[in-house]
Parts: sequence; C-alpha cells; structure tokens
Amino acid sequence: MKARPVVGLPTLAWLRAFEAAARTSSFSAAAIELNLSSGAISYQIRALERQLGFALFERLARGVRLTPMGVAYLPPVRKAFEELADSTSGLFGGPERAQITVHAPVSLAALWLAPRLPSFTDANPGIDVRLASVIWDNATPDEAIDLEVRYGSGHWHGYRAEKLMNQPILAVCCPAMKQALVEAADPVALLTERLIYIMGYEDHGLRVCRDLGLETAPVNSGPTVDTTIAALELAASGSGCALAHRIFVTAYLDTGRLVRAVERGFKDEHGYFVVTPERPRRIRREVQAFRNWLVALAAAEKS
Repeated sequence: MKARPVVGLPTLAWLRAFEAAARTSSFSAAAIELNLSSGAISYQIRALERQLGFALFERLARGVRLTPMGVAYLPPVRKAFEELADSTSGLFGGPERAQITVHAPVSLAALWLAPRLPSFTDANPGIDVRLASVIWDNATPDEAIDLEVRYGSGHWHGYRAEKLMNQPILAVCCPAMKQALVEAADPVALLTERLIYIMGYEDHGLRVCRDLGLETAPVNSGPTVDTTIAALELAASGSGCALAHRIFVTAYLDTGRLVRAVERGFKDEHGYFVVTPERPRRIRREVQAFRNWLVALAAAEKS
C-alpha cells in the first residue's frame, strides 16, 4: 500500500526556532543558540504562528512568554524532536552517548564557560553537553534542564542553589576614553555620566557611583543594553564605560581593546550559583560529573 504524504506540518526550522525561544524565553538567546539573527528567529516564529492561526508568544519588554496555546504546543514539539534524535542516533549514531542540558546567562556562557568547555569534553568524551544561553531565568523548574548557572542572591523559589563564586565589578573603557578621563577636570563625573547600563543590572551602576563618592547617580547619557557582551562591545567602540565582572573582561584587557577606567574593583554582593530543582530527583552520573567540573573551575578563579 502506497504511503500517504504527510501534509500540514510546519517547516522544521520554524519548529526549532519555537522550541529554542520557548526554552530560553528570549528570541535573542534562541538566535545565539541556533546561530541566526534575532530578526530571523522573529520571522520564523511569526511564520509559524500564521500557519497555525494562533499566537504562541506574548512579546514583553524583557523577553517573551508562551501563550496558553504555546504552552500546549511545546510538549509535543519537544517529544517529536527527542524521538527524531533518538531514532537518528539509534540508526546512524553508533554507541549511545549521554547528553546533558545546561542553562547559563548569555555572557557567562559565551565569555567564560564556552571557552573552557573543551576541557570537560576532552576529559569526558562520552558526554555531550548542550549549552543554552539565556537572558532571563525561568520562573519555574524546567524538566528539560539538567543544571543551571544563575546570577543573583542565591534564593529562587523551587530551586536549590550552591555558590560557585563571587566576582568583583570592574569599570572598563577603550584606551581613548581612558585618556579623556585622565585629562578631565572631573574624571568621576565623566565616567559616571557615560556608564553603559545593562537591563537587570542597573544596581551595578548605582553601587559604583556610591563607592566613588556620589550620593546619587548622574543623569545617564550612555546607552542601555540587555547583555554584558553588548555593553563590552559598545565600550570597546568608544560608546561609554562598561561595568562587568572580572571573568568577562579578562580577554578584552589582555588584547588591549579595553582598559580599566579606574584601577580599583567594586564589591558585588550577589554571585553565581549552580541551581537545580528543589524537589528530590536522582542526579545522573554525567550531570554530577559536570557539576563537579564546574565547581572546580570556579574554585580556580578564586585562586
């Protein structure tokens, strides 16, 4: 009997964009994961919504949120991808490999974790790591995530948090702006007026202003962005002064693209944590191996 063609299925690329954006709650994070532009992700999801006849996301000022129809559609899409991956691996992939899914803030994933990840995969060749970068944390535990790294106070409802590290905040700028600060009559005023603010981290600017002796933060004339990566790139282009944790600026300082605007660092009361769901569940061997490697990696940053 001749097989009937499958009709009505959305394009695979649209479904991948939907799954990644739903998992990360961000079109920008999905774009980074899939190596596309944010505009391409937005276009693919709108095309999917047009074909289905329903909105799948609410567009918010900070990220996106699934609509009730999006919440209902996500599980079967994920299941289909998992079954396709299992079938492909079973038929063509040779021995079964362990896989873990790790979520981390965009800047931590790109500037600190990803460059060091080969040391884990070299030591654990049988474990595949799926590293997804996110801008905003999930409000509730996600069963698809094995381990998260989060920045904050260490208190999230429904999660257990283990401290990885604290990092000092450094003020950095391009060499030309550094020279302007040296020559300025009031370098503190110039620096604080040109701060590049990062959404969700505005308190860093307020803390630095206070530590530099200002009772209130001046009116900001610099840009505002949603990731540390964007802030550092803007600073390197001469658009202002960025505030970032030391682990993020080291490579920029080493290449000379950025220099310290002031020599001192600034204390940050918050830190980075390994986060897992609070409810008891068995931790797989490969997840524990990654957690141990991550803790050792963070300990090396303290030394």
